Amino acid sequence: MKLDYMQCWNGAMALLGAHKEAILAIAGVFLFLPTFLFAQFVAQPVFTGDEDINGLAVVYSAYFSENALSIIASNLVISFGGLAIYFALAPSRNNTVAEDLVAALKAFLIYLIANLLTGLFTLMGFFLLVIPGLYIACRFILVPIMIVDKGERNPVEALRQSWALTRNNGFSIFLFVLIIAVVGTITIGALQAVTGIIAGLATGGAGWPFIENLVAALTGTAFQLVLAVVIISIYLQLTDKKSDVG
Repeated sequence: MKLDYMQCWNGAMALLGAHKEAILAIAGVFLFLPTFLFAQFVAQPVFTGDEDINGLAVVYSAYFSENALSIIASNLVISFGGLAIYFALAPSRNNTVAEDLVAALKAFLIYLIANLLTGLFTLMGFFLLVIPGLYIACRFILVPIMIVDKGERNPVEALRQSWALTRNNGFSIFLFVLIIAVVGTITIGALQAVTGIIAGLATGGAGWPFIENLVAALTGTAFQLVLAVVIISIYLQLTDKKSDVG
């Protein structure tokens, strides 16, 4: 089955509307909060603008070594939240938020291993060229759904199933996700720029870090939610499954 962009987008928005209470509750705690706290309390790396490749490596190496625990912890919480959202959206499930969180916890290790394998294969593609890496990433985009909706507990099999299901649609998915990513990036960038300008004008250039970090966390979380419902919608269309959205 060929991917229909309009049908997929409309399906994604319908899913978002139908499950907004559950996914907003999960996203608020596991996506927005760690993102906001990290931005608020972990200082970003400082650049002089004169760094070469080696200089950038030194700056980032120092940054990661100083903040390794915070980086790992926040990313684990965000990853867990993302998995729980997939459980809340899965067409084969109709459970409470608490039940979705428990299910996500039980499958979390498998999910992390599958993501690691996906990252390794994608990296191999990037060694060839950028496009092959992005294409491979899109062929594995349904891996979380194999774990959530199909109940697959073998990470390698989850990758194989995603690869098989996205056959003949790799570039279609790539273009669809690229459009969403470009529009999302422009929108988020514009909102953050406007916030920064307003904060700068109101404070004489000092800015409002709290407000700016709040807007960044909110927009970033919103983008992750849109991407999650789009991925579920792609899965529903390629499998010709029906969601619980009337």
